[in-house]
Amino acid sequence: MTESIHISGLVVHCHKEAQPEVVPALAQISGCELHSQTEDGKLVVTLESDSQQSTNAAIEAIGAIAGVINTGLAYHRVEQL
Repeated sequence: MTESIHISGLVVHCHKEAQPEVVPALAQISGCELHSQTEDGKLVVTLESDSQQSTNAAIEAIGAIAGVINTGLAYHRVEQL
């Protein structure tokens, strides 16, 4: 079986007053990296994982963070290693 990496780009919208708690919570999710944020609670995040299941689990974990309103998948690609 060939190894692969799943790369996803997400837009995460959170309550702006919760943003100081959401940002460090994102850093606790494996493969999650914050790239940009606005003052009104919009965050640009990438995920790198080894399977679709772990990508889905990470997206669910982001959505479960207190203060997160919505998580939108903007990009997903699978690269064979």
